[in-house]
Amino acid sequence: MRFFIIIYQLFFSALANENSLEFKLNFKKEIINNNIKAVDNFNNIYVIENNELIKSSDTKDYYYKNSLYSNISSIDVQNSFKIKLFYEDYNTLIVLDNKLSEISEINFNIINPSKIISKFSASNDNNIWVYNELNSKIELYNYINNTFRIVNSEISGEVISLESNYKYCWVLTDSHIYKFNYFGSLITKTAINNIQQIEIFNDNLFFKKNNELFYYDQDLLIEYKLDLENLLIKDFFVINQSLYIYDSEHFIKYQIQKK
Repeated sequence: MRFFIIIYQLFFSALANENSLEFKLNFKKEIINNNIKAVDNFNNIYVIENNELIKSSDTKDYYYKNSLYSNISSIDVQNSFKIKLFYEDYNTLIVLDNKLSEISEINFNIINPSKIISKFSASNDNNIWVYNELNSKIELYNYINNTFRIVNSEISGEVISLESNYKYCWVLTDSHIYKFNYFGSLITKTAINNIQQIEIFNDNLFFKKNNELFYYDQDLLIEYKLDLENLLIKDFFVINQSLYIYDSEHFIKYQIQKK
């Protein structure tokens, strides 16, 4: 029996090594700004200062400030031509174009039936995933047609964040990570402990735990710690094949490659 256990462990250790990633340093810039909130597909950095959103590129900066709402809660730049800002205190979401001009406003207070939204993440087309505090459900909302699709699976624990790509939505709580497909069916429910943040990479996950970064392959059910220089990770972002880390003093970009 012990022989087979050893073979089993060696097999999955080999799988982990075979499918592990390596990270090539692309740049390391000095930058002191505690309010970096996002990076888009074109390497633009999004910063929030004094309730104003600033989009910084290599050539030009763009600005957006709403005169009615304050305290931007979260931002989604998955589609950099339909940037989404959420003002949780006002239960309102704003859609911006790539120059930060306003496209539309979604006030969940006046939607019938009304919603109390605390978390959101962009999906495909004109859809967004939202967490509705009134029924403790995940819902897929089309803000053009004003239609909701409710996910019936129960969510346990405090919801920390929603992350999505065009196929799946992941819900991070203080006790589990849930993975739903576009139709709202529950794919996986994974018990966790002390994970503060997740980011999506090729339908798998990077996550932050105790100031360390890990990669989780959901097909092989394998996780491993990233072998990076010692950093005080304030925030991190995964965009396409790049990993960005902000450590309060530097903004660092790694190219993600298969070994």
